[in-house]
Amino acid sequence: MKSHKSIFCLIAAILVLSMVLAACAPAQEPVAEEEPVAEEAAPEEEAAPEEEAAELVMLELYHDKPSWADNTDAMGQSSADAIGTGFVTVRNEDPTTFQATIRASLSTEQAPDLHTWWSGYRMEDIVQSGSAADLTNVWQKYLDAGEYSQGVADAFTFDGKIYGAPFNLALWVVYYNKPLFEEHGLTPPATWEEFVALNESLLELGITPMSQTFIDRWQAFIVFEEMILRTQGPEFYNQLMRGEVKYTDPGVVEALELWASWMEMGYLTNDYAFGTATDTFLPAFQAGEVAMLPIGDWYSATFVGAGLEPGVDFDAFVMPNMDASLPPALFFEASPLMVGENSPNKEAAIEVVDWWMSVDAQNEWSDAMGFSPPNSQSDNPSVVGQNVQGWVNDNSAEMVLRYWEATPADIVDVAVDELSRFMLNPDEMMNVLEAIQVKADQVWAER
Repeated sequence: MKSHKSIFCLIAAILVLSMVLAACAPAQEPVAEEEPVAEEAAPEEEAAPEEEAAELVMLELYHDKPSWADNTDAMGQSSADAIGTGFVTVRNEDPTTFQATIRASLSTEQAPDLHTWWSGYRMEDIVQSGSAADLTNVWQKYLDAGEYSQGVADAFTFDGKIYGAPFNLALWVVYYNKPLFEEHGLTPPATWEEFVALNESLLELGITPMSQTFIDRWQAFIVFEEMILRTQGPEFYNQLMRGEVKYTDPGVVEALELWASWMEMGYLTNDYAFGTATDTFLPAFQAGEVAMLPIGDWYSATFVGAGLEPGVDFDAFVMPNMDASLPPALFFEASPLMVGENSPNKEAAIEVVDWWMSVDAQNEWSDAMGFSPPNSQSDNPSVVGQNVQGWVNDNSAEMVLRYWEATPADIVDVAVDELSRFMLNPDEMMNVLEAIQVKADQVWAER
């Protein structure tokens, strides 16, 4: 600012001196010759662009994924270039520390501008405390344009208001060993009957059809939720998640009986773990000993890290419905991007969320991370993701929030342990369901 003031004073001094000289000049001397001096004042009027550049705002984005920080910072710069408001990453290495930091600051005047969290019931307490900014108006524009699914919005919705945008979204699919399928003339199933026939064909070849595990506890819900959805449909599943249907309901019993029969027939195994290239699942998958894996499509990164090429070494399909009359549906998980209600930069942060949800922003983010973009008009960077997204769009499939976030965490914590027990001892099915329901009754009564 000092340099601008100095220039201004110099120009002013020149003007004053010029006026004095003009006053002393002979009368016959044309006044017009002094006009160039007046033109030199023009730079004063061109200060506006510099003032606009000075108004660039850089907010802070808190998240607990340090390996993503370079990409989030790049997105922050793109936001700054696009709308004049960007953001920088505040790195948090430990999820527990991250959660404590966010919770402690949300009610203060130093609430984070932007932060990530978990969806569904796991963000409920933040919303109920009044610490989350309402993003409904931003969402409505994209919902009206058909760019986002109502199912995704529902993952962040409480009492009719939406409090988060998708920071990342994962579609839940069944991965399969593509060379293995091609070698034996097998194709991804479009119907439940084809799925059963596929499993039988794989067994005849001495190949375990599909892997399941509970090595980290949480994975125990994967086949459970699929069996509920494929036999009873999304409406029944959501009623179970909201406590309107009991875990001892005949529909849930039917789903677990089917699950137990699949384990008995050898369609599923709990002999394999998954997670990294050194775990037992990946070598078995690459060797053709196990053919399929149900999981979120974020697992593509693990395949790629093991040297597998998308669309060549592996591909994916959505598990078909057992009841063909049920609507096409698939599970998803989503992490919300949230705005602190008490942030001093709340309105600017909401503008960033608006930009974040746009086609251009989602194209950039998906390309950087390899995610399936939640914006239906964005480009999917993965051929596997393109195939799945094509199925979703072609079938107008319902997006159903996965079990981990779809029901209260206190119920989930009991359920994954009980479902693990079921996987080891299918004969204990009713004891397992009754134990989960006891906890569900307690939680819903307290709510």
